[in-house]
Amino acid sequence: MRSYGRFYKPKRSDRLAPVLLLPEDETAILSAIVAAWPSAQLIDAHAPWRAQTTNRPPVCSSVLEVERTAFLWDPEIHPRLPAPRFTGYAARSPQAGRVVVWKRSLRADGVLASGLISVVVWDDMDPRMVAFISAVWREFVAHTSNYLVRWLEGTGQEQVSPGYRVGHHALAAARDGGLCLNSIDPKWRLYPPSQDKARGAVL
Repeated sequence: MRSYGRFYKPKRSDRLAPVLLLPEDETAILSAIVAAWPSAQLIDAHAPWRAQTTNRPPVCSSVLEVERTAFLWDPEIHPRLPAPRFTGYAARSPQAGRVVVWKRSLRADGVLASGLISVVVWDDMDPRMVAFISAVWREFVAHTSNYLVRWLEGTGQEQVSPGYRVGHHALAAARDGGLCLNSIDPKWRLYPPSQDKARGAVL
């Protein structure tokens, strides 16, 4: 490993993407991740385990077993993880740089609230972890669309919101009018674009 002196601090970038996923979307994405990266494991971020021991975190077989926040983890890269101390985003988590944090979307009363995928990338990170993160991100992109808009109140205009990733099942339900998509900002509602704008769009 390179030596940078006592005052060196590795640079990092906090990568995140809001996601709107129904359980069908989540199941398909997890299956694709495991197919692309067989050593990937899913952990409930709130499940207790001992820190830095031979005990490994309890692994979930389905994302549907996780109530709110999951970790995508490769034990071949990081055999042990710090004990969980839930703080929200990957940037503030004790597992930062060791896992991809998957905060699930929540559905209630016909409204799907946005979840989040987040991770910390260090400039001297293990190349295997960089490859793992890239593989996870690639499957999320492959199984979602970013073609969403929000309506500007009082104007009837649509503003493109490309930062959001929406699962194909969630998008279909929203197009059929059976689901409202709620952004991280509670003042926003996200929608598929109007049919005129949607014509010819690649979803």
